[in-house]
Amino acid sequence: MKKILFAFLLIGTFIQCSKGDPSATFNLLSLEQNFGPQATQVPFEGQYAFFKDVSYGTKPQNKLDILLPSKSDIKGVVLYFHGGAFLFGTKEDLYLSPSKEFVQALLAADIAVINAAYTFINDKQSEGVLTALEEGTQVIRFAESNAALMGIPSQQIVLAGISAGAGIAQWNGFRNETNESIRGIVASFAQSSYDLYEWEKLFSNYSVDSLRTKYEELDDLFTDFYNGDASEEKRALLDYRSFMDANDPSLYVFNPVYEDAFIDANDSLDFNVLFHSVKHADYLRQKALNVGLDFSGSYKEAPETFIKRVLSE
Repeated sequence: MKKILFAFLLIGTFIQCSKGDPSATFNLLSLEQNFGPQATQVPFEGQYAFFKDVSYGTKPQNKLDILLPSKSDIKGVVLYFHGGAFLFGTKEDLYLSPSKEFVQALLAADIAVINAAYTFINDKQSEGVLTALEEGTQVIRFAESNAALMGIPSQQIVLAGISAGAGIAQWNGFRNETNESIRGIVASFAQSSYDLYEWEKLFSNYSVDSLRTKYEELDDLFTDFYNGDASEEKRALLDYRSFMDANDPSLYVFNPVYEDAFIDANDSLDFNVLFHSVKHADYLRQKALNVGLDFSGSYKEAPETFIKRVLSE
């Protein structure tokens, strides 16, 4: 584990990470005054500053980690949201392989990472999935308001996430109210919309209401997801695919689940297929084609390559 060495002669002197570039563009002392001391344990070895569990909101789950490369020219920042069906998972999942290697590649390319937790839909303080989506907005505002402090260029943000986290990235990335600073969206194991009735266009024999009647776990999930009934107003607010237009940030989508059947041989729901099918990615890509939005995927480039590209354009 690398130790952080302080070498300041006067207030305002720029401070570097151990074995880092002496012209680092963030002031470590100022960061610690704003975010608290650096974590004594880092998730993996490397030349970066690490701040853990920094608050971005008022709820207990509103915590994020900041990983800042020690080089002098930070190109931008990736805001990452973990997966878990809005019911489980932690931001620490990002530090496990293969996600860890993705983060290491970003830091090596002088791209910062902000890794955020959010409120689950079964939490007492949750008002359905909209709570987590709006917390994604809070993370964007945190990054924007602290960009200069962190040495990150303004309006150089990429949103990324897996599964539920991909939904947070897309909902914020396709909304004009929240995407002014966003240059790209990376959605892995993504859903195509949070209007769950839209999925009836993707899967044969898929009927939301019929399946809710048959499968109690889906009905419970549906109720928590919408915080009650799914009104037309709620469904429209959550249908981020419908927000997409040619002026939105470039989209990278990756859904390597190719099975068709979302009900298995034991007559149980296969949520991996239902939530992560390639059909979701195809539906998103079709919309992007229709509106003229740039999109990419693993057939063309690695996600870190996509991120480096959109931050350089």
